[in-house]
Amino acid sequence: MKSLLKIIRRYSLTVGLIIFVILFCNVGVFIGITYIAERSVKEQSYGRSSMEQAGKELCLTDTGVVISEKGLQILENTDFVWAMALDADGRAVWEWKLPDEIPRSYTLQDVSVFSRWYLKDYPVRTWKSGQWLLVFGCDKGKIARYDMIISAEGFKLFPVYAKAAVFVNLVIIVLFIIGFGFRFYLSLKPVAEGIDRLSLGEATDIPESGAMEELAKKLNLVSGKLKEQQKALAKRDEARTEWIAGVSHDIRTPLSLIVGYSDQLAEDENLSAENRKTAENMKRQSLVIRQLIADLNLTSKLAYQAQPLKKKICSPAAILRDCVAEVYNGQLERAGGAENKTPDMLSDHTVEIAVKAEAESVRMTADEGLVRRALKNLIGNSIRHNKEGCHVTITLLVKETQICWRVEDTGPGIPETIVQNMDRQDSAVHIMGLRLASQIARAHGGELAFIRRSSGSYDVEFSAEREV
Repeated sequence: MKSLLKIIRRYSLTVGLIIFVILFCNVGVFIGITYIAERSVKEQSYGRSSMEQAGKELCLTDTGVVISEKGLQILENTDFVWAMALDADGRAVWEWKLPDEIPRSYTLQDVSVFSRWYLKDYPVRTWKSGQWLLVFGCDKGKIARYDMIISAEGFKLFPVYAKAAVFVNLVIIVLFIIGFGFRFYLSLKPVAEGIDRLSLGEATDIPESGAMEELAKKLNLVSGKLKEQQKALAKRDEARTEWIAGVSHDIRTPLSLIVGYSDQLAEDENLSAENRKTAENMKRQSLVIRQLIADLNLTSKLAYQAQPLKKKICSPAAILRDCVAEVYNGQLERAGGAENKTPDMLSDHTVEIAVKAEAESVRMTADEGLVRRALKNLIGNSIRHNKEGCHVTITLLVKETQICWRVEDTGPGIPETIVQNMDRQDSAVHIMGLRLASQIARAHGGELAFIRRSSGSYDVEFSAEREV
């Protein structure tokens, strides 16, 4: 669900960014249009400077009011289409390109109206020059005039209105973001939950509707194929487990006979010492085969959860001591004794236990037999792969919710190749003992970890969940 929230957060930020960009662009366009319009008016020469300069060139003569050549030139350079001068009585005493439709006489009321608006649909501008009122006509198709009055109080409140408008816009933006985000969340939530279930190997069936309809269909299709594959794999695994169990059972009887016969031959004093040694080797190798078959059968059951765990409260320290005692009683005692002239291991193999004080009284819930099996495999690895002898140290540690048995020896350690091939089922490297220990650890909520040495090889640590 964290990935879903991350998607929703990114989606909401994207929507918010888009809205902010749109608003920013709108403001920019509005400012740009205003600037262009104002510049256009300036470029068309409708400004007060042109009216003022033209008004200065009017003068009263014996023949009436006239304008100088310079004044005419000024008017020609403007975008005004006509002009006239009114005296105090409202009569046109001077005109320039004045259309026939424009009256030549006006009352005070007429002047009040057209000075703020239009005169015969011509936008006009006025200018007081001496004793005359100058009236300039603008092109009908180029200029538009609007009358707007703002009270002083309203003008003072303009910043407040602007802030309120910005606040309202922000509220609308936030509501849009939340609304779109929640809607997107509702449509995406079933898909995300389906993906989570698929990642755990579980089948899913999500509604095929809404914006994620196509994606939902594809997920349901993948889920159906996954379910079929799981059934096929379960059937194959069950057949494999049954086959391994059957082979193990079939081999056990003849193997027991071989062990029994070889044991009799090894103790027969009528045979030569060399033949008794050969029989002893046959017995030992037969026991190794029996152990390998038992390991194969157990690892197969653990791999497919076919091995029931017989959990009970037990002492990790006691389990460790019992394992080491079994190793000594079963192998080290015969290493230098006269009873076994071909010892399983050399007499200079030693095993040391290091139990921390806090680990002595710790209890755990576990399948004691399986834990013993894993520890004996790990200790046996150190002994078997160091035929010249070594010192093995097993340290019992308590780590929060985990119980750990760390197995270290003075030999060369576990090679990198072994560690790299732990999870490869097709590996040619023989590491069944380590794999079995790893499966037992996982069955108890722990793991088989490899501790790297400075030399590049590894020691091993077996952990299990501490539950009582």
